[in-house]
Amino acid sequence: MIRAHLVISEAGRVSLACAGISTAWLSLWIKSAGAEHVDVHTLNDVNWEDTEGWIVVIADDVDLMRVALAHGKRILADHDGKRTLLGSDTFFLGNPRRTAWFYKYENSRVLLLPTGDVAYQRFTWLGKLNHEQPLLPLLVSTDGKAGDVLEPGLFGSIDNPYIKQNSTLSLNDRGYLLEEQLILLLKKYRMKLRCAESCTAGGITARISRVPGASNVLDRSWVSYSNESKQEELGISSVLIEKYGAVSRQVVEAMAAGCIKNSSRKKKFTVENIVSIAVTGIAGPDGGTETKPVGTVWIAIQLPGEKPMSACFCLSGNRTDIQSLAATHALAMLIREVDQG
Repeated sequence: MIRAHLVISEAGRVSLACAGISTAWLSLWIKSAGAEHVDVHTLNDVNWEDTEGWIVVIADDVDLMRVALAHGKRILADHDGKRTLLGSDTFFLGNPRRTAWFYKYENSRVLLLPTGDVAYQRFTWLGKLNHEQPLLPLLVSTDGKAGDVLEPGLFGSIDNPYIKQNSTLSLNDRGYLLEEQLILLLKKYRMKLRCAESCTAGGITARISRVPGASNVLDRSWVSYSNESKQEELGISSVLIEKYGAVSRQVVEAMAAGCIKNSSRKKKFTVENIVSIAVTGIAGPDGGTETKPVGTVWIAIQLPGEKPMSACFCLSGNRTDIQSLAATHALAMLIREVDQG
């Protein structure tokens, strides 16, 4: 049995948090390389220092060198300040370009990863751990039955017809984050994406833009938070908002349509290759009513040549939880509709 140890410094945790990546995802990716169990440690936790197996350390260069020195490694630096770790396999990661190291220490395989992009370049460093063997499948699904990796909030227990209808279908089997899979799909079908976000305030767009290659598919986005912005930027009728409310099927579908109809005078792209997504809801803690409680979120998607489709979600948690879950559901819906459309 291969036991792995994921060791993260405070700087590493901050870097991961800024990228929206959890230690749970890192642990699951390490399992896909062949580890049967992954323990997560802080760098200052001495319990990991005498462990055996795979040791993956994510920290800044100074802390990584301290780990290497503790393992008896010699460090050489040239006149430009570039470090060489004697007795190790040196490789490079990007975003930004930086040096990573891999070596054996007693009965362990040690991987030193500098802070930066460790999520989207994981196939590079995972290959160092398992001798470039194929990764095991990691299913991303909408419930706890179809797979062993779950995006936050994608559970069949949520009272929503859309989820219930699709709960047995897996989203992907490569352990892709939803935003990664979405970009791959949009590239495959040569589509451009436009977003109109109210309660998520740009959260969907932010998640997509974290992924390298997002510029190939992400066209533009609006944070249409106020009713006035929905009218001015997306062409939503004030009568529609007054009649149904900003958080409604009618308004969110009009927002999705407005992304395409009212967004470009120059017509840079034809509507044949544009897909849009819109979201509006009540993130709380105030603003809820008896018929539309806090956590009510409407999401709409419009594919080329089709009418908008929409779904209402009843989410729970604090304000940030609801915004994050809404973004997750939006990405999952968009993946399904693009892939099945």
